[in-house]
Amino acid sequence: MGYKQRKFEIIKKFLSPDLIFDIRRLLKNRGENSKEILELESKFGQKLRNLFEDLGPVFVKFGQLLSTRRDIFSENIIMELEKLQDDVKEEDFENIKEVFYGEFSKDIYDVFDEFEKKPLASGSIAQTHLAKIKVGSYERKVVVKVQRKDLDKNVKEDLKIMKDLYKKLETKLEGIKSFNLGEIVEEFALSLNREIDFEVEKNNIKKYRKLNVQKKDLLCPDVYDSYSSKKVLTMEYIEGKSIRSVYEKRSDIRKDLAEKIIGAYVNQMFTYGYFHADPHPGNIFVDENLNIYLLDFGIVGNLSENYRYQIMKIFLGASFNEVKLITDAIIGMGLLEFDSKKIGDFEKRIQKLLDKYMVMSLNQMKLADLIRDFYTLLVDYSIKIPSELTNFGKTVLILEGLIEKLVYKESFLELALPIAKSMVFKIFSPDLVFDRIRPKIYDTYSLVKEFPQTSLNILRQLARGDFRIIDQKSEEERKSYEKIENQKSQALVFLGLSIIIGFSLLSLALLDFDKNILKAILIASLGLGFTMIFAIIKNLYRKE
Repeated sequence: MGYKQRKFEIIKKFLSPDLIFDIRRLLKNRGENSKEILELESKFGQKLRNLFEDLGPVFVKFGQLLSTRRDIFSENIIMELEKLQDDVKEEDFENIKEVFYGEFSKDIYDVFDEFEKKPLASGSIAQTHLAKIKVGSYERKVVVKVQRKDLDKNVKEDLKIMKDLYKKLETKLEGIKSFNLGEIVEEFALSLNREIDFEVEKNNIKKYRKLNVQKKDLLCPDVYDSYSSKKVLTMEYIEGKSIRSVYEKRSDIRKDLAEKIIGAYVNQMFTYGYFHADPHPGNIFVDENLNIYLLDFGIVGNLSENYRYQIMKIFLGASFNEVKLITDAIIGMGLLEFDSKKIGDFEKRIQKLLDKYMVMSLNQMKLADLIRDFYTLLVDYSIKIPSELTNFGKTVLILEGLIEKLVYKESFLELALPIAKSMVFKIFSPDLVFDRIRPKIYDTYSLVKEFPQTSLNILRQLARGDFRIIDQKSEEERKSYEKIENQKSQALVFLGLSIIIGFSLLSLALLDFDKNILKAILIASLGLGFTMIFAIIKNLYRKE
């Protein structure tokens, strides 16, 4: 199919009157919870899922991304989009050979000792085959991941059409701008272009293996550089099965595996700030010794040090019912501007949210519900959720679904709480405190070193009369305020002297001068200084 035909097909499906009518009704009745609207949401979700499946791999991937955006879609639509599957029809083996030859200028059978035609798995982007290579005198089993034919060309075309389509929808549908779909499409394009470049995935695997070296970390297969390229990725073969194979094992085995997965992910997210972001059962293998391996590193997540720190603060605030700590963390993330008029209302909403979940036991609490309520709160205050947090939230929700399959009686939160608490209290560890203040040590040193001289310069300028107030007052008004301005200057002088005395005493203290004498002088000087300042200010405002 040519570009124009493909574009016409996609536009025709998206601009169908039936779909446009549903979108308009949902936008008009946004926020309503009537039975009629809830049914409409479910039907619209089904239509959207079917549409994405009909349009192929790029749109399936886009639908999977949208299924994580609870800040945009209702739960009924999300539930339908979550049903989107990656499994598609097998690629013809001749096409696989053609892609491989294009990368290595060699036939598959000239490179590998054995190569099975029947794929192990078939996905929307690539399919995997079992093969064998020789490493020295040893024969090794490997898994070869080969991209579908013309994938890069098709992705490029579909992404361009998707952007054009959004522009058309934006002009036809009022209210669509508020969802920031244009930015989501741009973010999706960047993510998908990284995912179809297997050099990126290879580097992701190498970075993961370099970071995750502790015994409690999850394993992952190694990669073979000389057998890999932009469209072909050759990895170590893992003698294991999907974690689904342990669903029927003893409860103690399943619980042990669940705790290990949660602990490892907490470590990835909050220690390394780098995590495997697609932990569905097909990407987690378990061998006969119950070692756990992560597969498919096409999607990884990052959490900056600041986000890690602020998320820990949110957890700590929720644990101790401290609303202000949560607000402070959200402001610290740069998501909420400090507006005294909004902060009060925002904190009341957080308190209401906490009150709702505080009365629940951990096994009653669903993380998906908590995240949905939190996203709703952020949307109500026009807070845009950055991709770092979207990826984090999506990964946690996938993990919760996996843990529920492994442990039936205990919840994800029950297992995660002890591990998460141990991470939270790292906030108060001396190492972390030092790491956070270390970049500011030089600035602090410069302030202590230069403050006395700077203060002295200010006092000299005050004495010379270099500080002047420029205004439009008449001469008579100037005279009436002259005495007040002199008193303000006196207040500044006394404040400056008090601070200089304080820093001088600090310097003497560092030289081991008698601390009792210093303390007496410091208290006396500061007491005198501030007493005089308050007296001047009191007199000043009485006269004003």
